[in-house]
Amino acid sequence: MKNDNIVTLNGENGETLDFYCDAKIPLGDYVYEVLRPVKKFEGLDPDEAIVFRTFENEDGSIGYEIEEDDEVISEIEKVYNEN
Repeated sequence: MKNDNIVTLNGENGETLDFYCDAKIPLGDYVYEVLRPVKKFEGLDPDEAIVFRTFENEDGSIGYEIEEDDEVISEIEKVYNEN
């Protein structure tokens, strides 16, 4: 389940941010990705990860949205830590 894929996302200010994809976890109707930044950025410790919910855009590309539901994040953490 863990891998070293790099995901590049656009930040709020138009900058590009690179993340390591630590895991892809299907849960319910969605697939979540646990992403860690390649380079340190403000507001996130180097060993912290962010849980993103993925979805398919109209053009078929994968979109990412930060998961904010604490219950979902807790479930993702359980599955992540089991592997």
